[in-house]
Amino acid sequence: MTASRADPIAVTGVGLVTPLGADAGSVWRAWTAGESGVRFLAPDDSRLARGVDPCALPEIGRAGFVRDFEPRHHIQQGLLRRMDWVSRMFVSSARQAYRDAGLTELDEVARKRAAIVVGSQFGNQRETARYTRRLIDEGLAAGSPLLFPNLVLNAPAGNAAIELGFAGPNLTVSEHEASGEAALAAALDLLRSEACDLAVVGGVDEFGEVYLTALAERRLLHPEALPGSARRRRGWVVPGEAGAALLLESGAAARARGARIYAVVEDAFTVGSAGVLYDLPSPDAAARTLTDCVDAHGPADALLGLDDGGEPRRAIDRACLAALSERSGKRVGYATFREQTGDSGSVGAVGVALAALALDHGTFPDQGGAAVPVRRVALLGAARSGVLAPICLRAHDRAGASGTT
Repeated sequence: MTASRADPIAVTGVGLVTPLGADAGSVWRAWTAGESGVRFLAPDDSRLARGVDPCALPEIGRAGFVRDFEPRHHIQQGLLRRMDWVSRMFVSSARQAYRDAGLTELDEVARKRAAIVVGSQFGNQRETARYTRRLIDEGLAAGSPLLFPNLVLNAPAGNAAIELGFAGPNLTVSEHEASGEAALAAALDLLRSEACDLAVVGGVDEFGEVYLTALAERRLLHPEALPGSARRRRGWVVPGEAGAALLLESGAAARARGARIYAVVEDAFTVGSAGVLYDLPSPDAAARTLTDCVDAHGPADALLGLDDGGEPRRAIDRACLAALSERSGKRVGYATFREQTGDSGSVGAVGVALAALALDHGTFPDQGGAAVPVRRVALLGAARSGVLAPICLRAHDRAGASGTT
């Protein structure tokens, strides 16, 4: 059953691999309790065990390392052995979302109508750097055709298609720090244009030596994130890694099979603003874009913000919160999550999943006080060079239903 613009797009599955936990329920409980997944990695951490993370970690201090993650629980052993860390995070998230949606094995026709859309700013940083260094040091003979497929940006999407058996549209979206939100916008377009019947959509990024060095040289990296001399470079960005996936399908299809609907995606798109190269969009431009998105559907009850500990994104959040509150005639609930997870280019996909979970529960963990009732949540992806990606989610209309994630 295909989706049309008149038919709402439903979120029926959620999968998460984050520093707050490796499943939707754990992440929800940790986020609403105000816990932080940002930490120093202990020498005996389970992620260092062979078969969990075979990649050599860069020298790094305090960061948003994923927690309680066992990819072997979600990925076929034959695929797992050669799969890079970024793909492991996303494929595990995708498998969780698929199971959570209550889907059984798809037939051949359904597989050709099933899409995968992944947002990633940098893809596989660590293995790409290691592979390139090997070629430089040892020559072309050191290259391996078995390893190279892991280095391309669409490796997570391709591996997810193999794992899930999806044969429909397969896209990888890279929009700077708004990659996760931009992926949702792309998936929404696919569903509304009837290019697919269902889509697993999300984002994934890891941190690597090149990225950390770039942040440090621009004085953006938090002093505890990189040991040694780099600590003198004062910044606020705490790097993180995460994989997040949502299963989207038409509301009619979800109702027909009796699926649980977490939330409805009312709108998601990407636009450019008059941003200066390498700078974030202005707070005024961000607020206008977000309110234009929300105004088409109704007042928002809550804003899931961008704040990563630095003033540029805090200024965007303040402008958006003020604009949404003015529209609704009351103070809109507000919460963030990046300081609890660390930041990455696609971590906005984690925010979309948290918004869907909040709407399923009917409450939003307002940072200004007690949790507030919520029926509509607004989010905004904002990236350097002026990219903006507003998203509006609302609660599913169901009599007497309650969330039990």
